[in-house]
Amino acid sequence: MIRIIENGNNVKLLLPKEFNFNSHGEFRDLYCHRPRGTFYEIDFKNVVKFDSAAMGILLLLRSYCGDDRTKISLVNCSDEILKQLQGASFGRYFIMQCNH
Repeated sequence: MIRIIENGNNVKLLLPKEFNFNSHGEFRDLYCHRPRGTFYEIDFKNVVKFDSAAMGILLLLRSYCGDDRTKISLVNCSDEILKQLQGASFGRYFIMQCNH
């Protein structure tokens, strides 16, 4: 289950241990009814399983936000997840604050 912390236009999504295709519907439901000016912090602190479908889920959020890199931060990634994100050039699409 994805936990959410809201503070005005700022939304923090705390991802579950497994962030993959099975998370798609729940993740989408957490952003699809919010204004496009919302800023998101996606917290990977608990994630141990992450796959290419999860990367697609993040790209869908970016598309929903109008392809604005500054509206989405990825934080607390493990070294393994950070390598995956960097390998896919996600630093071009998201703010990466993955030092843990």
